[in-house]
Amino acid sequence: MSLPLALTLLSLLISLFTLVAVGAVYSRLRVLEQTALNPAAVRLADEQKTVVPELRPQDGEVASVVLLMDSTCAICHQAWAMLHETSWPGLRIIGLVAEAHMASAFSGGPVHADADQWAELYEGYAPCLYAVAPSGTVIARRFVYGDTDLPELLTTLLSSRSSHAL
Repeated sequence: MSLPLALTLLSLLISLFTLVAVGAVYSRLRVLEQTALNPAAVRLADEQKTVVPELRPQDGEVASVVLLMDSTCAICHQAWAMLHETSWPGLRIIGLVAEAHMASAFSGGPVHADADQWAELYEGYAPCLYAVAPSGTVIARRFVYGDTDLPELLTTLLSSRSSHAL
């Protein structure tokens, strides 16, 4: 075997390996996009989040909407104010913060302080909106950004009563 032929075969082998590696990365990204990055998908298929009784819907309410917040976050304050601009019959709107002193920074509605529950729901970003069924199961979640239209999001939830509304 000549040196040029050996180098050609080696470069072909390296190209084939690179193609397989890129295909594997692309496949993993597609799975990630269809699961974790899709707000309608369950975060982990075999894991169901539940919340403490204080965050569950009360009598006559179909669901709770829990806004996970941080008192130092400007978007959290903006989202909290937007949620209370309109009445949402059938929904319980409640805030969740990690520490009791943070709850005093938010007015207009009930804010629950529970460090363990906050840590369990926190996914690396606040604010985050969670829909909670009467059983206490988190049925949907959506990250809230500065340009998120919260009234439209909650209207969709009220009209569809679906676990994928959020």
